[in-house]
Amino acid sequence: MTTENSGQFRGIYGIPATPFNEDESLDIRSLESVLEFSVENGCHGIVMPVMASEFQSLTDTERKTIFDFTTKIVNGRVPTVAGISGISNVHSIELGKYAEGAGFDSIITMPPANISKSSAAEVLTFFEQISNAVNIPIWIQNHDRGTPLSASQLAELCENIENVSYVKEETTFAGQLTSDLLGQAGDSVKGVMGGMGCKFLVSEFNRGMCGNMPASHFGDIHSKMWNLLEYGDEAGAREIQTRMAPLNNYESLYGMRAFKEILYRRGVITSPTTRSPGKRNLDKYDLAEYDTLLASIDDLLVWKAS
Repeated sequence: MTTENSGQFRGIYGIPATPFNEDESLDIRSLESVLEFSVENGCHGIVMPVMASEFQSLTDTERKTIFDFTTKIVNGRVPTVAGISGISNVHSIELGKYAEGAGFDSIITMPPANISKSSAAEVLTFFEQISNAVNIPIWIQNHDRGTPLSASQLAELCENIENVSYVKEETTFAGQLTSDLLGQAGDSVKGVMGGMGCKFLVSEFNRGMCGNMPASHFGDIHSKMWNLLEYGDEAGAREIQTRMAPLNNYESLYGMRAFKEILYRRGVITSPTTRSPGKRNLDKYDLAEYDTLLASIDDLLVWKAS
């Protein structure tokens, strides 16, 4: 389900969490484990490191280490997308060049938003510079936390910049914006994927999106939903989407801490630690609720720790 005959990136492109030891140092052994898990559990592609990977907490040395381990572990089994969002044009360009050299199939980035958001002219210049620096496809990550772009702005970038051809759309009304974008841009946009943890996957598929980029802790469930949609079983996919709603609610509250709790419980990583600042903890009531919620979807979990 990864590609069509056209070579389109397609399916569930899972985002592995970046695992840390309890002292918040990078846990290399768990990094290898979560990458292997994300491929084995059915994800059609791997995206690393981006927001669900706590990319903003990583040093550049750590990001490059993650690039190297990602391509080494994935080893061409599924397409790879490198997260290169940075604090300046030069920063993202450096990361993009490194990722391409490490063997990534494409890169994804938000426009730089350091102290202030980028202007329209700055966004255009940024993507022109990135395109001139690499020879692989570029995804625009359109997110409210960065510099959100309209459908017409996205269409213009994809039409006029050679390597810019994919969008991850996750602004507030992502579905409507995607429909507008696909209507305006035609073939210049090779594909649009959603975010938000596959909460709206059925609707996204019906709007013509080519996939979704969720955190990979439920990659087996999300890939099953996508495969059902590709096979024409919307009712089956919708049933799973409905069953996942209570867990999605907790993810909306706790973010990366929730993703890591699941990975920890599934035996993938050795600690659910997230990095400071902004650490969120789960109390005994949250943990008890997770016991109940995970039990309710146990039959959907294909990957089991050996």
